[in-house]
Amino acid sequence: MNTHDLRPASINLRKGAIHRLPNGRGQRIESLSGSLWVTMDNDVRDILVNPGEGFSIDRDGAALISALDDSRFVVLEPIDTRY
Repeated sequence: MNTHDLRPASINLRKGAIHRLPNGRGQRIESLSGSLWVTMDNDVRDILVNPGEGFSIDRDGAALISALDDSRFVVLEPIDTRY
C-alpha cells in the first residue's frame, strides 16, 4: 500500500486521545503510524492495531479508537460487493 496517497484522508490522534465511530460495522481501521486500541459496545476483546496492521469492525454499535502513541490512521468504508 502506498501510504503517501492516504495522507489527506488520514486521522491524527495524539497519545491518549480518542476517536469515536458511532456505528462502524464493516469499516476497517488501518494504522499508518502509532498503535491503536479499539473497543466496541458489548465486546470484551482488547483489539490492538499496530502500524501496518488493520482491523475490520465486526459488530453494530459504537467503536472507540484510542491512541496508545501519537498515531495516524485511516477508516475505510466497506466495499459494496453487490455490483
